[in-house]
Amino acid sequence: MSGTRRTPIDRTPRPILDAESVRMFRRGSNLMDEGREGEKEFVKIRLALHRRLGLKPWHENVFDVDDAAPDDPVRFREWKRVWSLRDQLAELAWPQHAREEEEDEADDAGAGPPP
Repeated sequence: MSGTRRTPIDRTPRPILDAESVRMFRRGSNLMDEGREGEKEFVKIRLALHRRLGLKPWHENVFDVDDAAPDDPVRFREWKRVWSLRDQLAELAWPQHAREEEEDEADDAGAGPPP
């Protein structure tokens, strides 16, 4: 007897990044910029966004992701996922700002003056 007896569960995939997630990320980032990371509002947003993104307690928070990747392959995979979510949230929260930074980095890399 080959195959599996497992019954597939037909669930509709839940969108990870929605308008509410972007709003929460934008508000949390603004609170961080103002230096209000210890306030109840920031802690509440941080936890709610972590849960909304489907992250587990051992995952880093999108507001606290380190720039340096970990050496452990398992932790690297988790870090990469959270870093990717953070980049996507930033792009959705400030689309023009992200494009301007990319252009500045290209200019700094020696792309030369525009024709």
